[in-house]
Amino acid sequence: MGLKSCFSRVCITFGFALFSLLQPLAGSDCSSNTIYRGYISGDIELWKRGMTELQEAYRKTPEPCLLLTLTEARYGYIGYLLGMNKKAEAKPLIESFETDIDSLAVLPQYKAETEAFRVALLGFWMELNPAKAVTMGTRALKQLQKAMETDNTSPAVWIEKANAEASMPAFAGGSKEKAAASFREALRLFEADTSLSTSSWRYINTIVLLGQTLEKLEDYSGARQAYLKALAIEPGFRRVRDELLPAVELKLKL
Repeated sequence: MGLKSCFSRVCITFGFALFSLLQPLAGSDCSSNTIYRGYISGDIELWKRGMTELQEAYRKTPEPCLLLTLTEARYGYIGYLLGMNKKAEAKPLIESFETDIDSLAVLPQYKAETEAFRVALLGFWMELNPAKAVTMGTRALKQLQKAMETDNTSPAVWIEKANAEASMPAFAGGSKEKAAASFREALRLFEADTSLSTSSWRYINTIVLLGQTLEKLEDYSGARQAYLKALAIEPGFRRVRDELLPAVELKLKL
């Protein structure tokens, strides 16, 4: 697997697992119950409608945290579109995502997220421009290193590290074992700060990504524990309840 597929796949995988969406709620932290419920239910139409609502909210009140939430939403939706091979639809959103990142870059409180998003951005462009894979792949590796150096206490940065490790070939430093360890570190950081983990799709999504990585390592018991943890937090999580957990429990019986 080449660098192009490594990093573009990181984004696409995250986009599918994410399935998250939006409608801003009142509140100083700009949290959105609709983002969370959309993620749990896997409702893509809610996602699309929510992004429109969030754009309007940010236009009226340009709060930095609204911009962050909007950028996260684009991130997930772009990954979804690329995963569905809807590149023409994804391109304008990638351009908007890049603009969002540039806006976030001037906000010191979101420095870690900005650098993590830049890793994802390179992956998106590689997916649209395969001929530039070698050049962009090298840039993506350097950008990941920069993100880690910027703030290695950010869950967002560790998630990007984990996704890269899960997708990269061994000669480039990738391994599923490393990825699992990085996902666990992201979870540790989420759980160390309840403001990051409470009613957070990003937190639960990381649990799911850990479970999927453990499945690939054939650690089905570990994967089951991850999915049970997600359901303990959110019993109505459809994808985990109806698909991922039953599938891994079947593997355990074989």
